[in-house]
Amino acid sequence: MKTNKIICFGLCLVIMLTLSGCKFPELFYKTPSLKEIQQEEIKTKVVMPDLSGLTYSQAVEKTDSIPLIVTKQYNDKVKKNIIFWQSVTSGEEISIGTPVDIVISKGVQMIEIPKVSDMDYLAAQTVLKSLGFKVKINYQHKWGIESGDIISMRPAEGKKKPYGSTIKMTVDAVSPKERTSEEQT
Repeated sequence: MKTNKIICFGLCLVIMLTLSGCKFPELFYKTPSLKEIQQEEIKTKVVMPDLSGLTYSQAVEKTDSIPLIVTKQYNDKVKKNIIFWQSVTSGEEISIGTPVDIVISKGVQMIEIPKVSDMDYLAAQTVLKSLGFKVKINYQHKWGIESGDIISMRPAEGKKKPYGSTIKMTVDAVSPKERTSEEQT
Protein backbone atom coordinates (compact mmCIF):
# COMPACT_ATOMS: atom_id res chain seq x y z
CA MET A 1 0.00 0.00 0.00
CA LYS A 2 2.83 2.32 0.89
CA THR A 3 4.47 1.69 -2.46
CA ASN A 4 1.28 2.57 -4.32
CA LYS A 5 1.10 5.91 -2.49
CA ILE A 6 4.69 6.73 -3.45
CA ILE A 7 4.07 5.85 -7.12
CA CYS A 8 0.85 7.85 -7.14
CA PHE A 9 2.59 10.84 -5.53
CA GLY A 10 5.41 10.63 -8.08
CA LEU A 11 3.00 10.51 -11.03
CA CYS A 12 1.04 13.48 -9.67
CA LEU A 13 4.27 15.43 -9.27
CA VAL A 14 5.34 14.64 -12.85
CA ILE A 15 1.93 15.68 -14.22
CA MET A 16 1.93 18.95 -12.26
CA LEU A 17 5.47 19.84 -13.37
CA THR A 18 4.66 18.99 -16.99
CA LEU A 19 1.49 21.09 -16.95
CA SER A 20 3.36 24.01 -15.41
CA GLY A 21 5.82 23.97 -18.35
CA CYS A 22 8.82 22.69 -16.44
CA LYS A 23 11.11 20.30 -18.33
CA PHE A 24 12.84 17.50 -16.49
CA PRO A 25 16.36 18.06 -17.77
CA GLU A 26 16.26 21.60 -16.41
CA LEU A 27 15.62 20.21 -12.92
CA PHE A 28 18.82 18.19 -12.99
CA TYR A 29 21.05 19.99 -15.50
CA LYS A 30 22.41 23.48 -15.16
CA THR A 31 23.08 25.31 -18.44
CA PRO A 32 26.72 26.42 -18.44
CA SER A 33 27.54 30.10 -18.60
CA LEU A 34 29.47 31.64 -21.52
CA LYS A 35 32.56 31.89 -19.30
CA GLU A 36 32.36 28.18 -18.43
CA ILE A 37 32.02 27.26 -22.13
CA GLN A 38 35.06 29.39 -23.06
CA GLN A 39 37.15 27.86 -20.27
CA GLU A 40 36.20 24.35 -21.41
CA GLU A 41 37.07 25.27 -25.01
CA ILE A 42 40.51 26.46 -23.90
CA LYS A 43 41.12 23.02 -22.35
CA THR A 44 40.40 21.34 -25.70
CA LYS A 45 42.73 23.55 -27.78
CA VAL A 46 46.52 23.43 -28.17
CA VAL A 47 49.04 25.59 -30.00
CA MET A 48 50.86 23.73 -32.76
CA PRO A 49 54.63 23.63 -32.15
CA ASP A 50 57.26 23.88 -34.89
CA LEU A 51 58.32 20.32 -35.73
CA SER A 52 60.75 21.07 -38.57
CA GLY A 53 64.25 19.85 -37.87
CA LEU A 54 63.08 17.30 -35.27
CA THR A 55 63.12 13.51 -35.37
CA TYR A 56 59.83 11.63 -35.08
CA SER A 57 60.40 10.73 -31.42
CA GLN A 58 61.19 14.37 -30.56
CA ALA A 59 58.01 15.47 -32.35
CA VAL A 60 55.91 12.95 -30.41
CA GLU A 61 57.25 14.36 -27.13
CA LYS A 62 56.18 17.88 -28.17
CA THR A 63 52.75 16.82 -29.45
CA ASP A 64 51.42 14.33 -26.91
CA SER A 65 47.77 15.32 -27.59
CA ILE A 66 48.12 15.64 -31.38
CA PRO A 67 48.19 12.51 -33.54
CA LEU A 68 50.87 12.65 -36.26
CA ILE A 69 50.35 11.10 -39.68
CA VAL A 70 53.74 10.32 -41.20
CA THR A 71 54.80 10.34 -44.85
CA LYS A 72 58.39 9.78 -45.93
CA GLN A 73 59.94 11.40 -49.02
CA TYR A 74 63.40 11.71 -50.49
CA ASN A 75 64.96 15.11 -49.88
CA ASP A 76 68.52 16.01 -50.84
CA LYS A 77 68.52 19.13 -48.62
CA VAL A 78 67.33 17.57 -45.33
CA LYS A 79 69.10 14.81 -43.40
CA LYS A 80 67.53 11.36 -43.23
CA ASN A 81 64.83 10.90 -40.50
CA ILE A 82 64.32 14.65 -39.98
CA ILE A 83 60.90 16.35 -40.32
CA PHE A 84 60.84 19.01 -43.03
CA TRP A 85 57.12 19.77 -43.48
CA GLN A 86 53.96 19.86 -41.37
CA SER A 87 50.36 20.45 -42.48
CA VAL A 88 49.49 22.80 -39.60
CA THR A 89 51.58 25.96 -39.27
CA SER A 90 53.46 26.37 -35.99
CA GLY A 91 51.69 28.78 -33.66
CA GLU A 92 48.25 27.88 -35.04
CA GLU A 93 45.63 26.88 -32.45
CA ILE A 94 43.99 23.49 -33.10
CA SER A 95 41.66 21.15 -31.24
CA ILE A 96 43.22 18.33 -29.24
CA GLY A 97 43.09 15.15 -31.30
CA THR A 98 43.23 16.89 -34.68
CA PRO A 99 45.57 14.80 -36.87
CA VAL A 100 48.56 16.63 -38.32
CA ASP A 101 50.43 15.41 -41.42
CA ILE A 102 54.23 15.51 -41.26
CA VAL A 103 56.84 14.61 -43.89
CA ILE A 104 60.08 12.97 -42.81
CA SER A 105 63.15 12.94 -45.05
CA LYS A 106 64.35 9.64 -46.45
CA GLY A 107 67.61 11.42 -47.26
CA VAL A 108 69.16 11.64 -50.70
CA GLN A 109 67.67 9.31 -53.29
CA MET A 110 70.30 7.02 -54.80
CA ILE A 111 69.61 6.04 -58.42
CA GLU A 112 71.34 3.32 -60.38
CA ILE A 113 72.88 4.47 -63.65
CA PRO A 114 71.21 2.35 -66.34
CA LYS A 115 72.91 0.68 -69.30
CA VAL A 116 72.82 3.31 -72.03
CA SER A 117 76.16 2.67 -73.77
CA ASP A 118 74.48 0.83 -76.66
CA MET A 119 72.22 3.83 -77.39
CA ASP A 120 72.76 6.93 -79.47
CA TYR A 121 74.14 9.62 -77.16
CA LEU A 122 71.01 11.82 -77.54
CA ALA A 123 68.74 8.91 -76.50
CA ALA A 124 71.11 8.08 -73.61
CA GLN A 125 71.08 11.73 -72.52
CA THR A 126 67.25 11.74 -72.54
CA VAL A 127 67.10 8.56 -70.41
CA LEU A 128 69.62 9.87 -67.89
CA LYS A 129 67.89 13.26 -67.58
CA SER A 130 64.50 11.56 -67.10
CA LEU A 131 65.98 9.78 -64.06
CA GLY A 132 67.09 13.10 -62.55
CA PHE A 133 70.74 13.14 -63.59
CA LYS A 134 72.51 16.10 -65.17
CA VAL A 135 74.50 15.18 -68.26
CA LYS A 136 77.73 16.82 -69.39
CA ILE A 137 78.86 15.81 -72.85
CA ASN A 138 82.44 15.97 -74.11
CA TYR A 139 82.87 15.57 -77.86
CA GLN A 140 85.86 13.68 -79.20
CA HIS A 141 86.53 12.08 -82.55
CA LYS A 142 87.86 8.54 -82.31
CA TRP A 143 88.70 6.46 -85.39
CA GLY A 144 86.75 3.23 -85.73
CA ILE A 145 83.74 4.45 -83.78
CA GLU A 146 80.56 5.69 -85.41
CA SER A 147 79.59 9.30 -84.93
CA GLY A 148 77.10 9.62 -82.08
CA ASP A 149 78.32 6.57 -80.17
CA ILE A 150 79.27 6.81 -76.50
CA ILE A 151 83.01 6.33 -75.97
CA SER A 152 82.96 6.44 -72.15
CA MET A 153 80.83 7.43 -69.20
CA ARG A 154 81.76 8.50 -65.66
CA PRO A 155 80.50 7.24 -63.29
CA ALA A 156 80.04 3.86 -64.96
CA GLU A 157 76.76 2.10 -65.68
CA GLY A 158 75.41 0.10 -62.73
CA LYS A 159 76.79 2.49 -60.10
CA LYS A 160 74.36 4.27 -57.75
CA LYS A 161 74.58 8.05 -57.54
CA PRO A 162 72.47 10.70 -55.78
CA TYR A 163 69.52 12.22 -57.63
CA GLY A 164 70.77 15.34 -59.44
CA SER A 165 74.35 14.07 -59.87
CA THR A 166 76.25 14.85 -63.05
CA ILE A 167 77.10 12.09 -65.50
CA LYS A 168 80.05 12.86 -67.79
CA MET A 169 79.70 11.30 -71.21
CA THR A 170 82.39 11.29 -73.91
CA VAL A 171 80.84 10.98 -77.35
CA ASP A 172 82.31 10.39 -80.79
CA ALA A 173 81.08 13.48 -82.59
CA VAL A 174 82.05 16.93 -83.60
CA SER A 175 80.86 19.43 -80.99
CA PRO A 176 77.85 21.53 -82.05
CA LYS A 177 80.05 24.69 -81.84
CA GLU A 178 82.63 23.25 -84.24
CA ARG A 179 79.90 21.94 -86.56
CA THR A 180 78.40 25.45 -86.92
CA SER A 181 81.77 27.05 -87.65
CA GLU A 182 82.55 24.35 -90.29
CA GLU A 183 79.18 24.91 -91.97
CA GLN A 184 79.80 28.66 -92.19
CA THR A 185 83.12 28.23 -94.10
